[in-house]
Amino acid sequence: DVEGGNIRKRAEDEGSGASVADIVFNALYETKSGENMKVGAKYFIASKLFLLHEPIPIQKEVKNVFISFGGADPQNYTDRVLRIISNDAYRQYYFYVVIGKAKKHVNDLLRYNAKENIKVLYNIDNMADIMSLCDIAITSRGRTGFELAFLGIPTISIAQNLREMKHDFLNEKNGFMYLGINPEDSLIQQALDLYVQLPQNKRQELQNKMLATDLRNGRKNVVNTITSL
Repeated sequence: DVEGGNIRKRAEDEGSGASVADIVFNALYETKSGENMKVGAKYFIASKLFLLHEPIPIQKEVKNVFISFGGADPQNYTDRVLRIISNDAYRQYYFYVVIGKAKKHVNDLLRYNAKENIKVLYNIDNMADIMSLCDIAITSRGRTGFELAFLGIPTISIAQNLREMKHDFLNEKNGFMYLGINPEDSLIQQALDLYVQLPQNKRQELQNKMLATDLRNGRKNVVNTITSL
């Protein structure tokens, strides 16, 4: 919370604070629940590190895959996807798997680093650099999806909970494949198999959909809205 004169500004507050704030900014939702809410991707504020990167070039073939399911990953999607990609059928691809500091049994997951084509990274501070190395991604339905769209990386998204199911930006219209909440491992594998084999022109179409939304000017949009009060 930031107090600015008589103006109270809160970001992404679904609690009681939302009703007393003059403005509530929430990039994750497309539909506002109050007149004081400013919602949608135009208010997404990208980390300054992302502003140093341009969208990825769409390569002829998929070689590198980014995987991350947030800081805690309560559904243990990381564990499930690691079991899938550790199969020899995926040895021709390189996987960057990022896990957050709230993730449980981290040491068990770090053991996958024994595989030559899997790199498990814990609590990193250079997310934009790692993402930029990759051709496609799998993630949950939170802010990481916005960052992947910022870089134009074709992405499969999976909701962690009922709240994430409401994060409507990560949909087909904006270049994402959405698998719902807690899909079967077989469905995750089918989606991965589809994406690693997507031809260059199809991945370019997905990137074009992602980049059609301006995610670079969110900070300016937020500041302009506040200063216009």
